[in-house]
Amino acid sequence: MRILFVCPYAPSLIRFRSYNFIRALARQGHDISLLCLVHDKEELESVQHLKQYCRSVETVYLRPYRSLINCIIYAPSSVALQSAYCFSKALGAKVSSALSAQQFDVVHVEHIRAAYALPEGKRNTPAVFDSVDCITSLYREFALDKPSRVGRLIAAFEARKLGHYEQAQASRFDRVIVTSDRERCELKKLAPDSDIDVVSCGVDLDYFDKGDGFGETGRLVLSGKMSYYANEAAARFFCMKVFPLIMSQEPQATLAIVGSSPSRLVQRCGRMPGVTITGYVPDIRPFLREARVAVCPIKVGAGIQTKVLEAMAMGKPVVATSKACKALSVKSGEHLLIADDPKEFADAVVRLLRDDELAEQLGQNGRAYVENHHNWDDKARQLVETYQKAAASMRPR
Repeated sequence: MRILFVCPYAPSLIRFRSYNFIRALARQGHDISLLCLVHDKEELESVQHLKQYCRSVETVYLRPYRSLINCIIYAPSSVALQSAYCFSKALGAKVSSALSAQQFDVVHVEHIRAAYALPEGKRNTPAVFDSVDCITSLYREFALDKPSRVGRLIAAFEARKLGHYEQAQASRFDRVIVTSDRERCELKKLAPDSDIDVVSCGVDLDYFDKGDGFGETGRLVLSGKMSYYANEAAARFFCMKVFPLIMSQEPQATLAIVGSSPSRLVQRCGRMPGVTITGYVPDIRPFLREARVAVCPIKVGAGIQTKVLEAMAMGKPVVATSKACKALSVKSGEHLLIADDPKEFADAVVRLLRDDELAEQLGQNGRAYVENHHNWDDKARQLVETYQKAAASMRPR
């Protein structure tokens, strides 16, 4: 198939969903043309790597001040700030031009931040919207959970706008995909007339390979982009309520919080004994290899927690909240340990620090689970099925 792939950011190891879809689709013989926004020099350089998988790679540079201006301009409007932040007339013009000049079998648009780029009016090419998650549902959670009243009000304001905007954008596409059944249910409430498929996330099993050994005694790792509220809240919860309980039983325990752009609240956690804040790292794998246990104490959030899958793929025993596992078909005690209460979470971590046999068994089972359920080639084949359904059901426009 000839695919026009549109993203509001540069697909990369961090923006892994589009990055791995493109690579898997290329491996399966599909012809891909990529159009994406880039926000800095590093993104511009990183996207060049995708030329080996794509017929063409075109970028539009969106300066940070332009994103700020967009948010100010569209704040009083019905446009969600999630979309306004990445609004670019140039990207929309490039998409229109490409669809007019070339014959594509499908146009694939990732995330609510790029949905606007699909041209209005008549269109002869079927369009698939990768919503990833139901963003409205996510912001409703933020509106209840954020620690400051201002933060809760801003999240509630955005959730109200998203409820209308997300539905309106989804309705413009012939097919929508999300990462889990839960996200499908949430989005279906907003857009009952949209056809929505579940295409989960995979893991690069060669990149996140299973190593040998248990890692360093007592070493824990918690990963994720630390400016993202769900990860920030998870780090604070673990450091304030769980890690002290672990230290009381295992005084030698250490915690590495690994991820870019740690917020001030996350940086404060680094003042605690045994806690290290790394900031951005080019490769998460050394930190996973060194860890004895990976933790994912997510309390709010949506979709697939790929940090859980990546740790499992590397054979690491994982302790996670039920929220972090909601989109996965894992079983506590078989693939990982699930705990929500601070004491239960701490006890589960200590158990894995002390029980080599259990740690090894969960690591093996976790790797097998990822191999069986989260292979990118399988996900790409599911995506192509959605493309075909979009083409078959496309309404004249």
